[in-house]
Amino acid sequence: MKGVTLTLLLLPILAQLIVAPAPAQQAPASAADLAAITQRGQALEAYDQASWHGTDAAQAAAGKNTPGLRYYIAQKTATGWVVDFGNLDAAGATFLTRIEAQSPDGQKFTVQVFATPRSDTGFLVAAAHAIATAEATFKPVSGFHYNVVVLPNPDKTLYVYLYPGQTDANVFPVGGDERFTISPDGLAILDAHVMHHSVLAIPVTSNGATAVAQVRSVVVADVPQDTDVFHVLARKPEIPDYVVAQGQMYLIDVDGSIKYLGPAKKP
Repeated sequence: MKGVTLTLLLLPILAQLIVAPAPAQQAPASAADLAAITQRGQALEAYDQASWHGTDAAQAAAGKNTPGLRYYIAQKTATGWVVDFGNLDAAGATFLTRIEAQSPDGQKFTVQVFATPRSDTGFLVAAAHAIATAEATFKPVSGFHYNVVVLPNPDKTLYVYLYPGQTDANVFPVGGDERFTISPDGLAILDAHVMHHSVLAIPVTSNGATAVAQVRSVVVADVPQDTDVFHVLARKPEIPDYVVAQGQMYLIDVDGSIKYLGPAKKP
């Protein structure tokens, strides 16, 4: 954990805490549950990075004012990342890709601009519908720009995540996010899981001090959330988070792994 211990959180201490009435203490999550949360958080961060760098490359190649592109959808393939920019046709049965960005590592992209949109009737159609389905229900926190991620599940359902994106290098927004489980065709919400209610706009530094860890609480569930892992992975500089979830303390390290630390001490 890069030399940080539980007794030395900040230099000086800088703890960000979502305050809410403390629920009854729950049993700790299993190792399998924590590993699954880590995996989803890592997938979120990889998608976020790919869509970010893919969008930058697409804008550089096609211009920032390319009109009418409603969707950007990233996919991890056997050869790397592909980000498609385009729209559904009028019938909602075909995805029309205007720009495609490809990368073997999710960082450096090559871009192809199609004079005639390329047609797709598979994953991109379902993903576009899933985004529209989730956004029609989601209630964003005002004042923040939201990112969207679509991840396929082994059972063909889709996870759609909506969370505030970082638009200021000095402020990292945390919270106000939701995960939707969407049917394989993208048209029906099977589950809606609020991960955090409010948004904390956390400064990267405070009075000249740089945080070396942060402490937050989860009030909607008894485990850390997928976006808790994502935030640790995406935030720069890299620092771990201590997360209190219904009376239990967890450590999310900078690689996204989660460790159970025991019952949280009462203040």
